[in-house]
Amino acid sequence: MDSGINNSTNETKVDFEILWQGRPAGLFQRLLSKINLNFTLYTITKDELLIQTGFFKRNTNTIELYTLKDPDLTESIYQRILKIGTITVNAEGRSSGERFGTKIRLKNIETPSEVRKILRDAIEDDVMERKITYFDKI
Repeated sequence: MDSGINNSTNETKVDFEILWQGRPAGLFQRLLSKINLNFTLYTITKDELLIQTGFFKRNTNTIELYTLKDPDLTESIYQRILKIGTITVNAEGRSSGERFGTKIRLKNIETPSEVRKILRDAIEDDVMERKITYFDKI
């Protein structure tokens, strides 16, 4: 009887198709990155947006792409000088028949317009792959 589990190794291989990965890049975050103390990591895969924070207690927030909508980009004067920006995306869902929503921010991202396009395209691809219509998301 084959259970599909390889008993010869105890390692679990998780295969993510990473589309983009980055860290906040404000002045302070750049200093922290230079000394390997920037513990925030943003990852966009073909199915999920992952936000990993913390050192002593690592927290990974995973958001399914099909629940995301309308990625927006904002750039303050400070951010434009540093060529960074903040991407804000709405996460929507239902619980017990009630709709809920929250805003997720990827702060101080380098090449923010490219990352926003990657995220927008990944959201669209995931929605199309799952055959979700606009009316299903409402």
